[in-house]
Amino acid sequence: MIIFKSIIKFIFKIVGLLLIILGQGLVLLTTISGCLVNIVTGFLFLMAIVLSFSDMTLGEKMTFWVMAIIFGAIATNIHTLPERLVHTGTYLMEYEF
Repeated sequence: MIIFKSIIKFIFKIVGLLLIILGQGLVLLTTISGCLVNIVTGFLFLMAIVLSFSDMTLGEKMTFWVMAIIFGAIATNIHTLPERLVHTGTYLMEYEF
């Protein structure tokens, strides 16, 4: 049973280390893409507000609002995945039976 626990513990440490490395790499990537997504979101909300006062059909106006809301949700939650990967990797490395 001790051998089984040590094998599982070793596997958890390797998987945890890989998750931490992957998460740290994604933190850098999401920082750059987060800035770009915020710029696109601001542009889409500005376009949705401006187009709300135009003579377009309601469906076309709603398309811009829906795209702006979806991009806003992505921009808000873009940093949570790498943080969860790092947290899970740390938890796996420190796991005790």
